[in-house]
Amino acid sequence: MKIRGDSCVVVGDQSVPLEIRRRKGMRHLRLSLGHQNQVIVSVPWPCSDGEALKFVEKQGAWLEAQLSKLPLPCSLLDWLGEHPRLSASGDIFTVRIDRMEKRTRADYVFDLGGSELVLRISVQTEAVESAILHLVRRFAKDALTCRVAYHAKRLGLTFSKLSVRDQSSRWGSCSGSGGISLNWRLVLLEPVLQDYIILHELAHLTEMNHSRRFWALLDSYDPARESNEAQLDRLTPKIMRVGR
Repeated sequence: MKIRGDSCVVVGDQSVPLEIRRRKGMRHLRLSLGHQNQVIVSVPWPCSDGEALKFVEKQGAWLEAQLSKLPLPCSLLDWLGEHPRLSASGDIFTVRIDRMEKRTRADYVFDLGGSELVLRISVQTEAVESAILHLVRRFAKDALTCRVAYHAKRLGLTFSKLSVRDQSSRWGSCSGSGGISLNWRLVLLEPVLQDYIILHELAHLTEMNHSRRFWALLDSYDPARESNEAQLDRLTPKIMRVGR
């Protein structure tokens, strides 16, 4: 393994970005891999770059082994090419991308009686990946807003606001003020797994922890919680790398 400057690591035949992240209150150095397959070395605040890089060098064998197991980052276009479907409202919609001559503004519509989602962009658009990513995130905001509202009403819960974002590693979170934040990639999941994440965050409106009471409450919301959690654990490394 070789380190090039302070921003790149060569592991085997791969050139991998390197990030040094300083954390106040941290006592030990820690190495991890991000969802862009970048090497992240988290260090105490006073730690020098040189000390951090020496720590990374000692972990060459571990890094090579871990990188060999990880899926590669994937563009959203490539993902939709292999998996042309998105989830919303407890259902799955097939996806078609239309590049249209007279269209100046990208949008999405439903076709085939509502079973097909059509992502429409101008034929003149050069940054196709960026345009499709923007549209899918817009669709995710609309779809997840409706789904969270549906489950909250069904369970008699109230949340303060919903945001749909591009989180680096988390599927969702819930704030103490009742705000819920979800990852747009939830629309890439099967409906049952999308609902599991939504129900997980809604359970935090009552239990802001992961205590026994929280898990018991979530089990009452989703009796298949353990199975859904196991499926999600298997899929997360791959889907979290889509659109990076």
